[in-house]
Formats: sequence, structure tokens, C-alpha cells
Amino acid sequence: MYSSPTLDIQYRPDLDILTVRWLSELRSDQFQQDYTTILQEAQAYETPRWLIDVRRRPHPAPDMADWAANVWLPQVVATLAPRRPRLAYLISPSREESLKASPALQASVQAASSPERGYDVAIFNNEGEANDWLLA
Repeated sequence: MYSSPTLDIQYRPDLDILTVRWLSELRSDQFQQDYTTILQEAQAYETPRWLIDVRRRPHPAPDMADWAANVWLPQVVATLAPRRPRLAYLISPSREESLKASPALQASVQAASSPERGYDVAIFNNEGEANDWLLA
């Protein structure tokens, strides 16, 4: 379990799910450190299933989304191999609209969603549906 003023990470051994929640807005200078912490916690619990709640975070900048898709996610795959990571992002309706309205963010989401990349990722507005998908 990890907790800071901005980030809470809980492991559910009964479901083998790591739940990540930002408790406040994520500062851009803290972005990469928080994602590194998430990977370290997942590695410690040896779980490939993550619920990532980004509803309290501001909309991502294209460079942050690009880093997550092209740097961090390949690290996740390498670190958790041979297990296939399965990441459910829980987003707000306003974030969903922001993603749809930004070609740069759409490109990052599309790149991150490619099944050939060695992990599964999906976006949800409902936590129950996200957990069901993680356990399927």
C-alpha cells in the first residue's frame, strides 16, 4: 500500500487488482514519478491488473500522454513479463470529451490501445464495469 497527499495505491489480494487513485490534481513535475511509483507497487504485489482512477486529475497534456504510451507502458510490459498487463482507466465524462476533441491525445490513446503492444487497456466511466473487465 502506498499513500501520499496526491496519490493512493491499494492492493486487493482477493481480486488481485491494484487500485490507483489520484487524490488531487497531478502536477506536471510529479507525473513521471507517480507513474514510476505505480509500476514499483505493481511489481511488489506481482499483479498485472490495475484500476487507474484519473477522474480528479486535469486533462493530460499531449507530451504527458505520449510519454505514458511510448515510454512508461513498454516499461510496464517488460517489468511484468511474462504476465500480460491489463489496465482499466476510470475517467470522468469531461475527460472523455477532452480526449475526443484533441487529435494529439487521440493519437496517444490509439497508440496505447494497440493490442500488439503486449498489454490490454480500456477506458471506463463506471468503476463496476472497469472491475468486471479486469476480472474477465
